[in-house]
Amino acid sequence: MATPTNLTQESLFGAIARLINKKSFSDISVSELTRVAGISRPTFYRHYHNIMDILTVALTSLQQDFQATVTFHDNYQYILQTILFFQHHHTTVQVLLQAGQETALQQKVATTMAELSYQKNSVAALSDLEAQYYVTYHTTGLLSVILDWINNGQPESPEALARFLNDNSRQLYKPMPKKSEEG
Repeated sequence: MATPTNLTQESLFGAIARLINKKSFSDISVSELTRVAGISRPTFYRHYHNIMDILTVALTSLQQDFQATVTFHDNYQYILQTILFFQHHHTTVQVLLQAGQETALQQKVATTMAELSYQKNSVAALSDLEAQYYVTYHTTGLLSVILDWINNGQPESPEALARFLNDNSRQLYKPMPKKSEEG
């Protein structure tokens, strides 16, 4: 059941989504936002300090949904689940990107993606440092491609993109040479 707080959040976020198509996020005022959302200013200030708080709540909710939705069974399914998740939440993602929150979005989601990446068999064979590098590389790369795909209007099907990404990530992972072995 939707609570009044959830309805307030949804109304305000929807108003941001409408306004951000007409002006930059930094130009949206609380007065304009509450008018478009149909919410009083006192109600806004009862729940939020500023407009950025609305995005923070949306970002936290997105991360929690991602944690609850995406699991790791095999690489292709993991990539496909991730793409489908972001496709389903593309409006939220686009608003966050238009509001300049790409780094915050990547940091929040990368934490969960990193936890899932450590479950891969290929990562288990790596040293701790190599695993850390791999997970950082994989999570930021995968997320960047998916965000780019959303930003470009999702020109391929989720399955086609997942196949492409899976095929390109299935290389054998070789341990890095030690400094003394580099020559």
